[in-house]
Amino acid sequence: MNSGEKLIAKKCKKCGFIQHKDHIRCLKCKNDTFDMIEAQGGCKLITYTILNVPPLEFRDKPSYALGVVQFENGIKALGQIESQKNLKVGMKLAPVYKKICNNLDGKEINDFVFKSIE
Repeated sequence: MNSGEKLIAKKCKKCGFIQHKDHIRCLKCKNDTFDMIEAQGGCKLITYTILNVPPLEFRDKPSYALGVVQFENGIKALGQIESQKNLKVGMKLAPVYKKICNNLDGKEINDFVFKSIE
């Protein structure tokens, strides 16, 4: 990962459930104490879809792939996939932090995009 950007999640101190960092309580056991963990190792594609009618922010693209990946330490992330070609569940991907669009006010939006490493 570049630019000092990191994919971070919360791991419940009570049950070990890993979830998005914005949740206040554990989605599994309702505990409220967590360790912050960083995505580690490679990631693989769990599922994906092709958006053929993208939102207005992505009006420069006729379509794009959106997928869920899982890292070796259990963190899951949602993001765009660089290419729609040859996608298959289980394929290895790598995160790249970059511009994904301009919002409707013209502000540049950056996030993780996943590229094939196979």
